[in-house]
Amino acid sequence: MAKLTLEVEEDYDFELVGICSHAKDYRLSWEINNVLEFDLEKRENYEINIKGDNQSYSFFSFIDDENHLEYYLINNRCSKGVLIPEEKKSDYFLLIRGIRRGEEKEELINKIGEIKNVLTTYEVEVDQLKSKSNLLF
Repeated sequence: MAKLTLEVEEDYDFELVGICSHAKDYRLSWEINNVLEFDLEKRENYEINIKGDNQSYSFFSFIDDENHLEYYLINNRCSKGVLIPEEKKSDYFLLIRGIRRGEEKEELINKIGEIKNVLTTYEVEVDQLKSKSNLLF
């Protein structure tokens, strides 16, 4: 009998913004909602098994049906570790699914950076991350 092999290609079709902030997750979400006119809402924590250890990260989402965009605010830290070890300096990530023009993304990053409780923001190159599969949900 012939053996069949299924090859699955992961879809990393999203953009990622790293956010450094000492603010609590709910406070940062509220600030982003005010500045960007979003409606980020708290969802069940994002749970993932990393190296045999179940980890749980705070998770907020906003679906912009009008512009066909999805925004997810994910904490990069929990009591058991870091979601993306290559980006330990980031406290949060804003994951964006959908198509945004370059200048819109730059404006979004700049507006988040102007929030009082945000130390810095920057674009993260998803293709360069070894642990990018941790962001597939």
